[in-house]
Amino acid sequence: MGLGEALKERGRRLWAWFFPPRVPLPGEVERILRALYPCLDLSAVSFHLGLPHFARWTGGVAITIPALLAPRRTRVYVSPRHWDVATAEGIGTLAHEAYHALQVQESGWGIGPLRPFLVLYFACGAANGFRYEGHPLEVDAYRLVGRRRSPFESALWRADVERIERESARFATPSCELRFWRKLAASTPLVRRLVDSRPPADAEPGRLWLLALVGFLPISLWLLLWGLAASVVWLARLLVESVGAAAAGLLWGAGLLLSSFEVILAPGRAGR
Repeated sequence: MGLGEALKERGRRLWAWFFPPRVPLPGEVERILRALYPCLDLSAVSFHLGLPHFARWTGGVAITIPALLAPRRTRVYVSPRHWDVATAEGIGTLAHEAYHALQVQESGWGIGPLRPFLVLYFACGAANGFRYEGHPLEVDAYRLVGRRRSPFESALWRADVERIERESARFATPSCELRFWRKLAASTPLVRRLVDSRPPADAEPGRLWLLALVGFLPISLWLLLWGLAASVVWLARLLVESVGAAAAGLLWGAGLLLSSFEVILAPGRAGR
């Protein structure tokens, strides 16, 4: 391999490091996810083989995040070591991340850094001490799928794909019942004690008025704080990935140029 081809290969690898390639779901797995989440717009969810650059140091298995610029698109990234579309465990990982995509959809679409799901995920994470275990949005997902003891995996642990597809409708979840403002209030200091486990429609009117009066300022400040945090993270990611894309493009372009010179100067060697 000549120097030009080596540079082009490095450019391709750098691009893949910043932007893991999109992979199609097998038809049976897509049908399983559609049966599990009949209201999820799966056409707005893309699956990628590999974790993004900012998530590799966490040691995670997979991550779901809204796309940088597309207002409706959600991207699911899965570590190659855990991409498995033939077992309940592997499909459960994809289904767990698809549950987060449903949460993104139900929390509302956004543009740029103004993503309700990101703000809510940061706010709930802060209330949980920035720990993964016990994170409210993760707990909600694990109640259905994502771990050996979750209902989906418990029932289908040793099943083949055909059986999983047949029985996935038993676990159909039309909605994750994500109420953005209620979740945000439940994560807000000084307010969370006023939020009980019942839906707002079942709560006493007096409690709702008390929550509105006492919680307006703290919830607004909490929303502003984590909205700013989400914006900073979004802008930092945009900057890093812009630099990465430019570097990958320069490497590939330099390799293409050198390859052209190599063909001109040594046509016999280039053909070997």
